[in-house]
Amino acid sequence: MAYTTDAKVRAIAGVTTAEVSTTYMTAIIAQIDKEIDSIVQNGYYYAEYFENQGDERVLYMADNSTCSDFVKVEIGGVELFEKDKHELMVNGEVEETDSDVTGEVYAWLPATGTSATYTHSDTSYRGRKSLLITSGAQEEAYWQSTDDISVSYPQEPEVPAYIFTYYVKTSSLIAGDGDGAYVKILWYDGSDTLLATDSDVASANTGDTDWTKMTITKYAPYEATTAKVRLINDGESGTAYFDSMSFRKANWVDKATTDASIDLLKSYPNEFIYVQYSKTDTVQPLVDALATNLCARAALVSASGGTIQGLSYKIDVLQVNKSGQSKERLSMINQLTRDIQEKIRRLSEQGLTKDNKNDWFVGLNNLD
Repeated sequence: MAYTTDAKVRAIAGVTTAEVSTTYMTAIIAQIDKEIDSIVQNGYYYAEYFENQGDERVLYMADNSTCSDFVKVEIGGVELFEKDKHELMVNGEVEETDSDVTGEVYAWLPATGTSATYTHSDTSYRGRKSLLITSGAQEEAYWQSTDDISVSYPQEPEVPAYIFTYYVKTSSLIAGDGDGAYVKILWYDGSDTLLATDSDVASANTGDTDWTKMTITKYAPYEATTAKVRLINDGESGTAYFDSMSFRKANWVDKATTDASIDLLKSYPNEFIYVQYSKTDTVQPLVDALATNLCARAALVSASGGTIQGLSYKIDVLQVNKSGQSKERLSMINQLTRDIQEKIRRLSEQGLTKDNKNDWFVGLNNLD
């Protein structure tokens, strides 16, 4: 698994395929993937080993952590987590109205410039109201939350992600060239710049479906401060109802503790308990950012006539000084180096680095 992509790296480094070929970029990403694995604790495996200790059942794991911080736990086949009781979304039940707002639903607005019909419907999953979108054409028609949902990264160790749940009902919904009824989460930084978008489009609803509970669990991206939710019907015809939205912190069973065990106490004495660490889960955004920065620095060093091995690099100063552009890139390399140091420091503070002696600093050459 690669922690970053060619596109992400080039967006930061600004290097062309003529300077760093696609083949070589793939090699850089593969090498950095190995470097990340050597820096960060990886506990990606399946564990089903238990030991009875009196009336307690304790699950023992290897003494390590995961890049993603996601630990999936199932009790009797049901996934275990607790949602923080504090609701972060305003008017998630869409019962409150505001006559001064377009659509008259408090904290929600319909999309503008579409041919769809937006209704505060009397058909509801819970309560009296829901948000209805009747498609008028093949387009992305949506209701969007207007109140900023406060999020943060890094999340607290015991709250590695945010969980958004909602109920959706469809009637005669034909997807056409679209996907149907689904939801997007839009993540913004402190300057209201869109950082990333997550969705459950892979599980979009079409046709005729009764009320169905849907769930999206995601990390807030690096530097995210707020989020908004978009309820979408992009079918060519048909209707989609949305109701009972909830946006909360997800309290997942945490990663292995320092004594390498999770004490399950007496809560589930007769249940089969299944724990999974999976590298296919969402990787922690800080690790993603670290990988991208390492790859971007490697690409810039290569494009500047230098060589790189692991975290170390060497640049021919005469080659670098031949052009102003190279000087700018040298400055970028140094900035990326500082960013990398900061990210590894933060990973260390979270207990996610393998090296307790800070040996990873040795290879971080800085040309200042």
